[in-house]
Amino acid sequence: MHEYERQWAGATGHGVRHPLRLKMERLKTWCDDTCAPADFEARLVEAEQSDDIGTALLAEELLALWQAVPHAGLPFPDKST
Repeated sequence: MHEYERQWAGATGHGVRHPLRLKMERLKTWCDDTCAPADFEARLVEAEQSDDIGTALLAEELLALWQAVPHAGLPFPDKST
């Protein structure tokens, strides 16, 4: 998310349908308050099969990044309490 925000800050054409804005909005919906790490990965896997090509491509991009980085220490809230 931070990388997209950084790109957005430097982008021109800050239109409502700008691709970076669309990516950030979609990512926010996938990372809602009920999202645990396993839920996030499941959402990405499901979104890869979307009929919306933009959603499918973003999910593919993020899933590759998600699987490349260790998940320990990521700022997900503890839902067990």
